[in-house]
Amino acid sequence: VHSFSIGQPYRSATRSATDLSLSSSNVQSSTTTSGSSAVRSFRPSTPIDSELQLQLLSFYRFVPISNPAAIRDALFDQLLLIPGVRGTVYVASEGINAQFAVPVGDQLQSLLNTFGELGCLPFDAFEQNPPNIGDVVDSNVSTFDRLIVRTRDFILRDGIPLEDGDAPLDWSDSGTELDAEDWHEQLQQNNIQLFDCRNDYESDQGTFQSAQPLNTKTFSETWSVLDDQVKSDAINPEEPVYIFCTGGIRCVKVGSYLKNKLGCKDVRSLRHGIIGYERWASDADQSLWDGENFLFDKRRFSKEEPEQSDEES
Repeated sequence: VHSFSIGQPYRSATRSATDLSLSSSNVQSSTTTSGSSAVRSFRPSTPIDSELQLQLLSFYRFVPISNPAAIRDALFDQLLLIPGVRGTVYVASEGINAQFAVPVGDQLQSLLNTFGELGCLPFDAFEQNPPNIGDVVDSNVSTFDRLIVRTRDFILRDGIPLEDGDAPLDWSDSGTELDAEDWHEQLQQNNIQLFDCRNDYESDQGTFQSAQPLNTKTFSETWSVLDDQVKSDAINPEEPVYIFCTGGIRCVKVGSYLKNKLGCKDVRSLRHGIIGYERWASDADQSLWDGENFLFDKRRFSKEEPEQSDEES
């Protein structure tokens, strides 16, 4: 059962005559490239109605995808049927990662239907987690200016060193995700092992009280830092290890590495990351966060498609 509050339960999106007409005109204006990072994209010729409000949301799921190109094409064709949707979707053999700005109302529900249990994918993108719901903004706020669906080698490039014969890490074995309220309560214990899995320029802007930053410049530096932390006993694998990042996706890979490479028995991460915690803290009128969230401005929703950063979730 999905614990998601916007709209009705997920249903397969229906295609009206108007939708099909829109799809046909969009396809004529779309762009396709080839290669390992092939792109299907569409830039609308007319701006979004100034009266509309846009819901910002993001989500990801690590799930094996045998044919990313087929998933990319199916998603692109289906998303073209939703008037006003803009955003970026990455599809790779390890899963899917998406960020959108979509008009509130029927268009938002159609988007959720597309990725849900009865949508066009061979899996439910929200089976493990509902989407990470961001702000509702006016249509004149700079977000995305087009729809992009592209294949990549990874939905989150990690740089994890694997020796010959090493099996890839199991992203489904990454520890326990805690809701924001449980996270808040557990962080008030004494002497917990709490690690900020973001880069130094993010941690410098703000972090949780008592958190230890990894002080990395890029995500690929994380693994050697964690190795050193365990070797120096800065991380005790026998005790719970708490980890967090901006939206949660980095913690999937960090949690799996801690458990499967470094032998940590109990890894706990923050569901929906700092973004989800800030949303909960605003409603609860209490917080253990000090400073700002580096990505809480809307730089990732820029006019041009950004280079993939350490975390796009």
